[in-house]
Amino acid sequence: MSERRLYIPLIAVAGAAALLTVLLLPGQALADKAPRVGVVVSVQVNLDKAEVQRISQALGRALRRRLVVDMVAGPEAIRRLPADGVSESCVVDETCIKDTAQRLSADELLFLVAVRVGNRIQVDSTWVDPANGRSASRPKVVMVKLDEAEARFADAASLILPDATVRQTQQLDAGNGGGDRGGATVLIRTTPRRMTPAAWVTGGLAVAAAGTSLGFFLVTRSDFNELQDTCEPRGDCQSNPEYDDIESKIDRNAITADVLAGAAVVSAAATFVIWWTSGGDIERIPVTARSLRLQVDPERRGAFVLWSGDL
Repeated sequence: MSERRLYIPLIAVAGAAALLTVLLLPGQALADKAPRVGVVVSVQVNLDKAEVQRISQALGRALRRRLVVDMVAGPEAIRRLPADGVSESCVVDETCIKDTAQRLSADELLFLVAVRVGNRIQVDSTWVDPANGRSASRPKVVMVKLDEAEARFADAASLILPDATVRQTQQLDAGNGGGDRGGATVLIRTTPRRMTPAAWVTGGLAVAAAGTSLGFFLVTRSDFNELQDTCEPRGDCQSNPEYDDIESKIDRNAITADVLAGAAVVSAAATFVIWWTSGGDIERIPVTARSLRLQVDPERRGAFVLWSGDL
């Protein structure tokens, strides 16, 4: 038997242990880093500079409120860009895209085409990944007044950035999208991923199988070393029939360790699948106004709503 062959179950057990360790880390450690998205108005028709700034700022606020993203938009984005803005062809110019992303310190870019036609304003957006040049057109957003821009962008948030994570908790008023301020307040959130009972069962099986496989590996390794220490000085490791029983025992233990290691990997993979599919359900939780309070956190650079008491 090859000495290298003995380490196969050990590698499998290590992989299963690493996967389980990742699953059992706190949720914050598993959370993806919020991408930084820059908003650039590359084309404007029948709109003045102030109106364009309001559109950009409204988009930034809406996406930040609905999605887990860090936005650079409005006056902040305009301040960082060249004084005369960016060219209309920047969206297809790789050099311009990288320069714009660097100016905004952005991981992703949204190029806007804002046009006023009659009494309506239409905003078309193109998403661009500066790292690899990928781009995709997003659905248009139409509004009659600039005052409703943020609400329109919020409604289309998941269409504009479909890969972004939806914020788990959002404060909305009941009724038509928050328009009725006199209505009851509800919290809309998506349930987070969690270790369900089934995940704990498969995780426990993975740990048990991994531990037992490790035990068989240590026994097999010890027997193998003992055999080598005995037969190598004599030079009859392959020819002496006295060692047949020992080699058979080593083979059986090695196979058992392999099977248990495979079971550990399968159980760990099943645990991951169960954990991954455990969240994402939409919850609507009515709350009283007294349960809500506004808190400002300087470290998070913003304000957010907390609730307390019974929901």
